[in-house]
This record gives sequence, C-alpha cells and structure tokens, in this order.
Amino acid sequence: MSSNNFLRLDYSDVFPATALLSNQPALDIEFKLQADFGSHICTNHFFDGIQTSFLLAEFSSALEISYEEPRRSFSFCFNFEGNVASRHCGQRYDLGKGYYNFFFDPDPAKAHYFNSGSSYNIFHMTIEAEKLLSLIGQDDPLYDRFADCILKENGIPGFRTNLPLTVQVKSIIESIKFCPLKGAARRLFIESKVYELLALQIEVWQREYETSGFQQPLVKDVELMHAIREYLQVHFQDDLSLKAIGKEFGINECKLKSGFKAHFGRTVFGYIQELRMEFARQLLSQKSFTVSLVADKLGYRNANHFSTAFKKYFGESPGKLRS
Repeated sequence: MSSNNFLRLDYSDVFPATALLSNQPALDIEFKLQADFGSHICTNHFFDGIQTSFLLAEFSSALEISYEEPRRSFSFCFNFEGNVASRHCGQRYDLGKGYYNFFFDPDPAKAHYFNSGSSYNIFHMTIEAEKLLSLIGQDDPLYDRFADCILKENGIPGFRTNLPLTVQVKSIIESIKFCPLKGAARRLFIESKVYELLALQIEVWQREYETSGFQQPLVKDVELMHAIREYLQVHFQDDLSLKAIGKEFGINECKLKSGFKAHFGRTVFGYIQELRMEFARQLLSQKSFTVSLVADKLGYRNANHFSTAFKKYFGESPGKLRS
C-alpha cells in the first residue's frame, strides 16, 4: 500500500467531533459521513479510559488520514474486511482481512491508510496506558515491562506477527455490536465484554512474554520485507514468481511467503494483484486507454480475462468504470 496518490486528510475531516467526546462516558455515539472520497458509519462507546469504535466504510479514493493522540494509549485494530495500514513507531504496518494487532506509540502523530474502491469493517479499541497498567496490576511481570516502556517512551509496534481473528475474539466483538439490551443493562453488558476482550489480549501478552520477552522481529528481517514490498511496487507489471523474487533478495520461497504474510497481512501474489488492479483503475480513468490496452499493459493475453479479474476485485466491470 504505497502512500503515493493518497488523498491526505486530517482525522477531523473524516471523523468529525469523535475526539471531543472521548472524556465522556457514553454508548452508541454514531457519526455518519457522505463525501466525495467515500462514506462511513462510525459507532463509538466510551468508558473510563477506554474507547471502542465500529467502522463500516467505503472509500472511492485512497486516503491517508493523519491524527494526533494527545494521551499515551494502547491501540488495538481488529480487521474484519479490507486491507488497512497505519503509521506508528516510525514505520508503516499493514493489517489484512481476518487479522488483528496492537501498538503503543508515545509519538502523538500517527496515520491510517485506506485503499480506493474498498469496503472496510473494522473494530478499534483504545485504552489509556495508565488504565491498562491498573488492570494488569503490579504483581504481574507484564506490569514492569509495560511501565518501563511508558516511562521511557519506548514504542511497542505490536505482536511479532498479525494474529488471526479467532472464533472467540469474533464472538466477543459481535456480542458487543449486536447487544439487544437497553439502558444500564446494555452499558454493563458491553463494558463486561470489552474487559473480556482485554483479558484475552493480556493472556496473549503473558504467553508472549514467557516465550520471548516480547522480542520483536530482527531489524534486518523487517527491512528485508519492506524492501521486497517496495520492489513489488516497482515491478508489479513484470512476470514475477516466488523463485525469482527470492533469488533477487537471497531468501527462500518458504520464508518469503510466511514473512510477507506475517508483516503485511496478505500473500505476495495477493499484493501484486492489488497493485495491478489499482494501476488498471488509474489507466482506465484516462480516456486514451481502452480496456484492451490496459489488459495488454498488465500482461493479460485476453481482455476478457482481465475484465473478469477486474470485476472480481472491484465489484464492477472496467467498461462500467469508464462509462
């Protein structure tokens, strides 16, 4: 997901007034937006030191949404649909459909990236750092680990790999989303489920701490995967194979496939297809390029095969896009 050709917006342009309510305990605070770049419905719940958000969105333009988080907090992103990226801890991290991760970044300046022509279904949870420490408690080894990071303002970019949305995690989030209760019962139920979800994450942290002490991927491995992604952004029109890419970077096919999926939440060829389809959309927006010319430029021997792939990716035919 290259940041080139992204429409750059401020958070308040896309989610107006959300931040203004973050200190007020409240449920079902809903914001709707219809704009040239797309539309969304964002439903928020606010508790003491915790905020959750359900985002349903469709963006017709590729967006870079910048924002500042004035309070030190841990953020969790549970991605049910779409491919989203975020900038934190000095780098950009991708999160594919069906995965989740977290981060702690003391730098208030952050950003989210969304693809054009994509639908999104995302559950986001933010908890203030001090609130999380109070829930963990000083008798847990995790407390010293996190307290040290917060005190020294050392960022934690997340789990070493994106984690899949398990049946248990999905069930908790869906019970929050579709809770039929009202009034105090609704508030207590939703809040209890939020704490249940946090308990699961603390359990994962405990296992992670016991096995690796939160050891992050080697810097050289992170840099290698980002270098491979940048290579694909330049050579996506070429006739690529895992063997050829691996040879280019001195990495075996198995490590290439697993490493790329772990870092970016999608397969190598899934990412190549994404780049090709986005490029095709750009070309088709220019009247000088016919469907046949675009298909040929992307290496399709048959324009019908290209049209089928395009419709599968975007949900509409290339001919309809041009009309």
